[in-house]
Formats: sequence, structure tokens, C-alpha cells
Amino acid sequence: MLRQIKTNDINHLSQEMQYIHVENAGINKMQPKGEFLVLKTSPLRTPACNILKQQMLSIGGECAVAKGIVNCNIESSPAILMGTRKQYLSLIKSLTGQCFGLEDLKEELLRYFNKVGKLNFTTLNHTFDLSKKTLLMGILNLTPDSFSDGGKYNSEDLGVERALKMIDDGVDIIDIGGESTKPGSNRTSQKEELERIIPIIKKLRKKTNIPISVDTYKSKVAEATLDEGADIINDISGLMFDPEMSKIIVKYNAGAVLMHIKGTPKNMQINPQYDNLIDEILIYLQKSAQLLMDTGLNKSNIVIDPGIGFGKQLEENYTILRYLGEFKSLEQPILVGPSRKSFIGNLLNLPVDERLEGTISSIACSIMNGANIVRVHDIKETYRTIKIADKIMGKY
Repeated sequence: MLRQIKTNDINHLSQEMQYIHVENAGINKMQPKGEFLVLKTSPLRTPACNILKQQMLSIGGECAVAKGIVNCNIESSPAILMGTRKQYLSLIKSLTGQCFGLEDLKEELLRYFNKVGKLNFTTLNHTFDLSKKTLLMGILNLTPDSFSDGGKYNSEDLGVERALKMIDDGVDIIDIGGESTKPGSNRTSQKEELERIIPIIKKLRKKTNIPISVDTYKSKVAEATLDEGADIINDISGLMFDPEMSKIIVKYNAGAVLMHIKGTPKNMQINPQYDNLIDEILIYLQKSAQLLMDTGLNKSNIVIDPGIGFGKQLEENYTILRYLGEFKSLEQPILVGPSRKSFIGNLLNLPVDERLEGTISSIACSIMNGANIVRVHDIKETYRTIKIADKIMGKY
């Protein structure tokens, strides 16, 4: 009988060698040979691609580049590197002093292989150790036209009551929204959005210190809600709709959730097209995160969200969840929000209020593929799902 060992979990590989009583010195020597990785670079100049390919081949690895690179018919190409950890460590040494941007690639590879496993999410008043558990963000929609629960909590008392019930059911963060951003929705005025959100935050702050996230892309709304005790701004545009948003987040040292969207809520589902789905989302989110860091926010305050259902066709949402782990390359916590969305309903042919099982399945798979925070409507059921998925993943 042959059993395939999960080699991308280096601790598991070490444990398997211990089971057969391999010497510790041998384990340390063989571990880097047993972990195989495929890494894709940003576009590199033609000379850099050719040098990189030669170096990888010389150490027994592989490097895929565009067909016009060898004869210098094109100026640049991304490179796909394939090798063991040991081969990458050899590559890093060989890139010392190289030209054409390869020294920068060396530094990026060093960061990748030296990164610490512990990942934190920090706001002004809270720090979460994401290596210990997946965070549960509960959705509190205060709008009359939300796609899932519009109108159910659009009074102060009902909103506060719902928030307190979510806390009882195990939520870690409450995400409050005062504007519907479902496909085809129209903008809500700043005044109306604040009238919906501010009274709820004020009442909640008298009853609980739970982290409050505000789902808005307007800097004035963000500032007003942070003044009243909100901790996190969840911007569906990834800072792209309001140029002042980054300054407000930095001013308050708030947590930030940066989401990818293609288009606007009004037009985002009108035949969205991508050349390379994962690459384009990664580039967008990298730009957003870098903008915040350049403005002065600490890296640990930033969470990224690939934006399930926001400018994506049905299959693309499943592709994002399947390859969610690739977003770890940004070295930021990952949030996913599949709750009750149409990619579930369309596949199962079910209305919004019958999509619980689809949501739970998406959540469990997301956690196993690298999600650190999940944003949902159904708190109690998701809390239980997280407990099981986190246990499988060895988080506690």
C-alpha cells in the first residue's frame, strides 16, 4: 500500500519521519527536500527570466516563462517556479548580486520562506491571534432592501436586540451596514446611512465592548462611526470609491477590511470579465493594502476580502474559494463572505432563506483553504461549523 503524505505541511512530514524512527539530524536534512512548492512571480524583464530559468534548471528545479523570452521577442513575463524548499534556498543564494530586479526577487523569496506562522488582526482596542481560531463576523443589516434580511432590523431596538443575540451565539465581530450593496442597488445618501447606523452603535457601546465593524465606502460615514466607538471599517471598494477613506482609517488606527469589487454595486454583475481572475484580484488587493500602509497604517490592521459575489460570475466565485490559499501570498488575514449569496442559490435552485447548508459548506471549505474570518448571517450554525473546521485544521 502506498500513502501520499501531505508535504505542504512540514510538521506533518516531520512527524511521519519520527514515526519510523528517523534520526533527528536526518529529519532536519530531509525536510526541505520533501516540501514542493510552485510560486508565480510578478512580470520580470526578459534577461531576469532567462537567468532565473537557468538557475532553477541548474539546481534541479523548473521555471516556466512565456515562449518569447528565450529569443527576446518580448520585454517581460511572469515566471512560474517549481521546486522543493531546498532548491528554493539554493536559488536564493544564487540571486545575490544579480541585476534586472532579481535582487528584489531574492528579498521577496527570503520573506516568503522566513515568514512567521502567527497572524494577528489588530484594531485600536483589540488584537486577535488568528492562529488560534477563525473569527466569526456577524452581519447586522439596517437597510430595508438588503438582499437577505432587509427590513428585519431597521429599528434601534430590533437592531440592538439582534446584535446582543449574535453575541450570545458566539460572534467575535458585529458588522453593521446602513446601505444595501446587492447587485443593481442604488447609492444611499450619507445622511440616511448615518441615521441608520449611529443610534445602534451608541446603544451597543453602552452594553458591550465587542468589536464593531461598519460596512461603508464613505469616509464621512467611517469617521462619524469611529467617533462613536466603531473599531473596523469594512470597505467593499478597497478604498477605491472615496480617496479620503485611507486617511480616516489611519487617523483612528482602525482595523480595515479591504474588499475587491469589479465595477459598482449598480453594474458589477453585468457580464464581468477577467483575463486571470486570481491575479487581477490579488493585484487590486495588494494596491489597496499598500495604499493604507503608505498612508501610515500598520500591516496587522489590514484584512483582505476577495469579494464573493461582487463582480463575479457564478463559476468564478467557486474558483476563488477553491484557490483561496493563493491569497495568502499577500501575507494578510483573509475574510470571506459567502453567506446566502446567489452563487449558492443559483447552483442549488434555492431562495435566500433556504441556503444555510450551502453557506455552511462554503464556510467549512473556506477555512480549510485559508480563511481567517468568515462573515455570515447564521451565527449559531456557523459557530459550530468553525469549531469543527478549526479542530480539523489543528488550530486548538
